[in-house]
Amino acid sequence: MSGIHKRDPAFLIIVLRYLGDVLVTTPLAVSLKRAFPEAAVDYLVFEGTEGVLAHNPLIRNVITVPHKKHNLGTLAALFRKYDVAFGAYPSDRTAIVAACAGRRSVCLSYQGKNDRWKKIFLDHDLLCDDRRHVVNNILSLLGPLNIPAVPRLSMGHDESDLNFARQVAPAGPYIVVHPFSRNRYKYLPAATWAGLARLIRERTDCSVLVTRTPAAEDQAYLELILSLADGAATTFKEPCSLSQLAAVIAGAAAYAGIDTAVTHIATAVEAPTVAIFGPTLTRYWAPWPNGCGEASPFAANQGIQRVGNVTVLQREWPCVPCNGGDCAISTRGVMECLEQVTPAEIFGELEKFLKKADSHG
Repeated sequence: MSGIHKRDPAFLIIVLRYLGDVLVTTPLAVSLKRAFPEAAVDYLVFEGTEGVLAHNPLIRNVITVPHKKHNLGTLAALFRKYDVAFGAYPSDRTAIVAACAGRRSVCLSYQGKNDRWKKIFLDHDLLCDDRRHVVNNILSLLGPLNIPAVPRLSMGHDESDLNFARQVAPAGPYIVVHPFSRNRYKYLPAATWAGLARLIRERTDCSVLVTRTPAAEDQAYLELILSLADGAATTFKEPCSLSQLAAVIAGAAAYAGIDTAVTHIATAVEAPTVAIFGPTLTRYWAPWPNGCGEASPFAANQGIQRVGNVTVLQREWPCVPCNGGDCAISTRGVMECLEQVTPAEIFGELEKFLKKADSHG
């Protein structure tokens, strides 16, 4: 079926990008282990992103490399070590690693004139097409091997993570709010999150748990949210690991967050999710509803889009999505499409999930 005749092949998935980029490749691991239960699935990622793969039972080993080094020693150690190496994002370095590490290599590329050399050194050079969701672009790597694609993200957490969640989560039902991102232009005003927390306190029996990051620049923002929330929200005493956070979110009644890796974690653990997007292309980057069979479930690319247990909330403006980090229509130096999102809008979408849960409970 696949052209792979071993019962226990070894696969390498190469993702030299950021946390969210790593997580959305896990449908590859799910698909490979479904087709070959005895296979070894390893990852090669940048240092600092391996946490999103922690405690994932599908993955044998995670190899990390520094972000700004050539890593020739790693290349030599990996030479022809794997039956198949998958390059999960278009980049020259990814293609080089895949060509070296795999006896067969399958990579995504933009297939521009500077990518022509990849046709020579790779077994399969596939087009990355942003008209499809990132998950389906990544799953296209399985096509040349005739391995069935399983469109499900996988985020690991173990019993120790569940114990952590039991210790920090509020008693009774709770909603997790994650207001942070690597990119500051994706942030909502602190008053928006605080207003949402007050609405949840007033109109539901849920508590609000705001996440915490280790980044020093996020502390003042978090404290402002909590202050404006007037006791309607709490947070962790200390930042936690991503697998601990996954366990906390998995136990939540719902989750609300911005365009960031933790929102992908929320959908990976299948929490009812409201994702607030600004300038980003939802057709490519929206959080993935596990098991969805569509090429791009959020192809409308603006407005309120609902698929399964995922709602994407975005302005329906002519300039949205601009796919940029600066707002061309703002005179205040802010991202206007995020500044205009109201607590009531977010609450209204969360409330739909809560009512649905009540009707089934």
